[in-house]
Amino acid sequence: MAMSPCQRHRARIKAAETLDNREALTASPVSFHLLKLELESDVAHLRNLPRTEDRVEMKRDELLPRWLPTVEAYIAGDKRYANPALVYCVIWLLDTGELEKALDWADIAINEGQTMPDNFKSTMPAFIADTVLAWANVEAACGHSIEPYFSRTFANIQDTWRLHEEINAKWFKFAGLYLLRDHNGEPRATVVEDVETLEQADALLAQAEKYNRNAGVKTMRGKIQARINGLTAE
Repeated sequence: MAMSPCQRHRARIKAAETLDNREALTASPVSFHLLKLELESDVAHLRNLPRTEDRVEMKRDELLPRWLPTVEAYIAGDKRYANPALVYCVIWLLDTGELEKALDWADIAINEGQTMPDNFKSTMPAFIADTVLAWANVEAACGHSIEPYFSRTFANIQDTWRLHEEINAKWFKFAGLYLLRDHNGEPRATVVEDVETLEQADALLAQAEKYNRNAGVKTMRGKIQARINGLTAE
């Protein structure tokens, strides 16, 4: 039996209270409808914030605590369905730097074929690849470790996900150049003393060039070969 407007209003208030209390909404047709309404309201509020810093703070301090219990209950349960809350939590976890949980839940979402929100042009694998690579570039430039998240995502790119050639090229290029970084974070073949590392870097750059002939690795590959020649001659 369909609910009256008054019943719908009371159900909406109860759903909001459940989320505010950091409790999970149950997976029923009514609660899922209310979940979508509440989620759309939260997303609209988020988009109205003008500053990126404020949006990140809202995701970390308000939205994730509000929605994590519902998504955790979904993951622990047996029912599977299109779940926008799961997808948004993956996005918010990435934006707030919680990469481990974000990647764990992204694996689940991708395996289930969950789709990105309408305003996102990419698939979830492409979004994850672009986001993690952008993060790795920043962390590497600061001299910070990019593991285990870089290798974990790179393994998916190599073995599981089917992505556009340009995305693959960027990943293989980064992986190759990363092996050549000096203490300042700059890729320089001349600082590498190990031929095997140089050959590994060159193989990665060659794969990047295979995916995209305009990957911009030709000069570095020449420097790698020159360094290999110098080391083997010695």
